[in-house]
Amino acid sequence: MKNCNLCHKPDRVHYRVKSKIYTEWIFCCKECWNIISKHSEYSYGGTRKLKI
Repeated sequence: MKNCNLCHKPDRVHYRVKSKIYTEWIFCCKECWNIISKHSEYSYGGTRKLKI
């Protein structure tokens, strides 16, 4: 399991995103993604899924 770059909670799925606030690419969990996806200049860069 990997940790979210924002809340640091471990999860199997993370979203690669950036926005006006987060100008560099980060990986975030679904909870944090729901917040960041509403930021201006939001960009989605893919999904990282851990294989079992």
